[in-house]
Amino acid sequence: MAPDNIESEKPEAKQPRVEFNFPILIVRTKRFATVFDKLGTFRTSRYFSWISLVLVPLVAGIALYLLITGLIGVLSNPGVGQAVRELGPGSILLLPGINPLLPIVYGWIAIIVAIAIHEGAHGVIARNVGLNVKSSGLLFFLFIPIGAFVDVDEEQLKKAKPRSALKVMAGGVGANIVIAAVCLLGVLLVVGSLTPVIDGVYINDITSGLPAQAAGLMPKDVLVSIDNATIYNTTQLRAVLDSKTAGDTIQVTVARGENWQYMFSTTVNLTSTDNRTVMGIYSYDLFTEQRLENYRTFSLDRLSMYLAPPTLASGLVPFSDFLAPFYSNPVPQWQILVNGLFWIWFVNFNLAIFNALPIYPLDGGRIFGIALKRAAGKRISERAIRSITIGATIASVILVLLVTLLPFIL
Repeated sequence: MAPDNIESEKPEAKQPRVEFNFPILIVRTKRFATVFDKLGTFRTSRYFSWISLVLVPLVAGIALYLLITGLIGVLSNPGVGQAVRELGPGSILLLPGINPLLPIVYGWIAIIVAIAIHEGAHGVIARNVGLNVKSSGLLFFLFIPIGAFVDVDEEQLKKAKPRSALKVMAGGVGANIVIAAVCLLGVLLVVGSLTPVIDGVYINDITSGLPAQAAGLMPKDVLVSIDNATIYNTTQLRAVLDSKTAGDTIQVTVARGENWQYMFSTTVNLTSTDNRTVMGIYSYDLFTEQRLENYRTFSLDRLSMYLAPPTLASGLVPFSDFLAPFYSNPVPQWQILVNGLFWIWFVNFNLAIFNALPIYPLDGGRIFGIALKRAAGKRISERAIRSITIGATIASVILVLLVTLLPFIL
């Protein structure tokens, strides 16, 4: 379906193709103009623009909820602030290499995808509602790509109908949310099809000179049974040991080797340390099947689980570097796939909720001002609308600053 009133581009001052303002390098092109024109004619683009208008206030509400609950958490729980301080100031920024949680490769791929999708959506919706796209291009920090941009004709945007301007502004957030949702669904599908390789008690380390070492147990073994009784967790292990005394002998079976295919059985002569019967191992609960269930049953109240990076919660995330070896999947290189999908979801979601906040000149701030003007009509003056928009911007910025800086101040 043809877009409404798409105007032909008027002659304008030629913009430099390459512009360098240290340390930012801007490379402009008009090669994507035909892509925006073509996609802008699709009926799907019109439907998507309306969906984006509905999504933005919902996403803004989620953003404010996360910020407020985050602030309450910082103020009420000293452990939250301590965790943030341990990560360092770099954890505030969504930049791989600076933020310790973001992996370099996955992180940069996700950021480039998120910004390209965000800006591309602005361009497509602009053409759909009849606004010109002057240029598009890439942004580099020196020679490192950090994003993309689409230069919609600002003069046309200011003169456009409020509904058209709102659609253009909402397109970026809407596109990020759609991509985030698709990638999150991909994560759930892949994780839902995982099969545990082994379950039991994972042996992190062996204490030198104690019975476990003498019996031949090794780090990375998985303890699967004691005296022919299956052991699933350290609580069961502790109960068995507490029922014994120093000098007792138990028979243990551990899985070891590639994919824990080799079973090794031996006897361990127990000893006592600090009035407790011990083997001499440092162990870790796997609970592989239980962790899968957490991901198979998605709900909004578990959203925080999907915001926990694998690098931060490796003991909980099945596809983290630590736990991934304990699962198998028919999809080749499944761990690479699911990590890529996770980080694209993670970055797109965070970019969307930040841009949806009523902070001018972000998309959310501009949407807030335009929507307020449209809703108020002539009942409120332009000056009052600007004042309210500035007030909303200041309040939102203060909230963001409190959440990000208080952990380092308190």
